[in-house]
Amino acid sequence: MRGLYAIVDASACARRAVSPIAFAEAVLSARPAAMQLRAKQLGARETLGLLRDIAPRCRDAGVPLIANDRPDLALLAGCDGVHLGQADLPAREVRALAERYGASLSIGVSTHGVADLDRALSEPIEMIAVGPVFGTASKEQPEPTVGLDAALALARTAAVKRPGVARIAIGGIAEADIPRLRAAFDLVAVIGALFPLDEGGPLIDGVRARAQALALAARGSDR
Repeated sequence: MRGLYAIVDASACARRAVSPIAFAEAVLSARPAAMQLRAKQLGARETLGLLRDIAPRCRDAGVPLIANDRPDLALLAGCDGVHLGQADLPAREVRALAERYGASLSIGVSTHGVADLDRALSEPIEMIAVGPVFGTASKEQPEPTVGLDAALALARTAAVKRPGVARIAIGGIAEADIPRLRAAFDLVAVIGALFPLDEGGPLIDGVRARAQALALAARGSDR
């Protein structure tokens, strides 16, 4: 798996008065490598409803859908995977839960330094995120910034220790940063960069254009 890891952030959508479903549809037109729903401020019932609305759209586009934080909701909605933070359930417990229900979930884990990375690489995971690479406004209390050089070094370490694990760069990433990140990362995760800077036109049209540009950059395609 290589390319754009597009994150539909429900709070960011609410601030811009756009439906997460409409936002997801616009982003899916670019065929990202993966899509994640992030809904930290919503309750379980509303988050599950969004996952169930987005899941068939992702299937039609051939794009894996990842639930943020909640393996239970990922299983109920038929997601392809779940992404876990450092304070979430351990990956081993999530794997056991999925197997108990006869489901297959790809598991990703966020890491913010060497200790996190080593611990995550000992777990049964398919994806590992490193960040925040740059400063980010997507969290109220973000972890300390890792920085570009350290993030690249962590990704290269992960590639040596667990060659099959997909490496995800996340945190404050702009389109101009992507070529440098492709040197060590398989996937580039973005939230804010999917929103257009120019407020002049229809927002959804701008999201669609941003997603297309970011997907091309993340794939390394000729522009």
